[in-house]
Amino acid sequence: MTGSQALRACALVFGLLCCFHSLAHESITTEARKNYLSKLQEAYQVQTANPSAPVKAKALYQIGATLEEIRDLFNQDIISHGAVKGLESTLLLNELSRAGFKMEMSAKIGLYVSQLHYYRDALKLNGKASYADHARYLLLKNHFYDSFSDNPLAPISQSREELNELLDIGERLLKVKENNINAEEVKFILAIHYLQAIQQQLISKDEGQKNFKKLLAELRKDYPQSLKPLTLEALSPAQ
Repeated sequence: MTGSQALRACALVFGLLCCFHSLAHESITTEARKNYLSKLQEAYQVQTANPSAPVKAKALYQIGATLEEIRDLFNQDIISHGAVKGLESTLLLNELSRAGFKMEMSAKIGLYVSQLHYYRDALKLNGKASYADHARYLLLKNHFYDSFSDNPLAPISQSREELNELLDIGERLLKVKENNINAEEVKFILAIHYLQAIQQQLISKDEGQKNFKKLLAELRKDYPQSLKPLTLEALSPAQ
């Protein structure tokens, strides 16, 4: 494990770099590998068969969500062992590449990154679908955790346009109450994006600090055992 990977593994414990699902995953079995490939191939065939926009959008979302689950498993291997381990996992990694679903690894963070274009494309085609808010959540969460190595206030690559988009998505998700959307995570990420927006002068310091303080106060109140407020305080010492 490299030093960068070790830092991220430690940060996971403190709630900063939690880029995995909250539920633990079992090792990939032969059945799981075949099921993943079958789901991806079925969704791919649907979205390439010139379907209606809503049908294509759902297929794109399903591809993104399936690859997300696989990515989490692979990254858990990397964090624990330094590489993807196990025969079935290795077979799946190779089969994904041959099927046109090659996993992309970031040289900066040493982990596989989310393929966000599937969510963006799905939302463009059908932004009011039943799964749309979950797609927005995955877009917000995974862009954030894939965007930096050690300091979330210094993203590796993030345009002003992307930051504006993420602020809009975060504010929208604050109003959503669904089991598959982690409200604590949304508030945490959005608070950091407001600090980024202040740094980049996308919004005034007063407006940014006001929104940041509101989110921090809500996290303290609603999640008294969470370490996320401590992380936010460390990132903004003046608070």
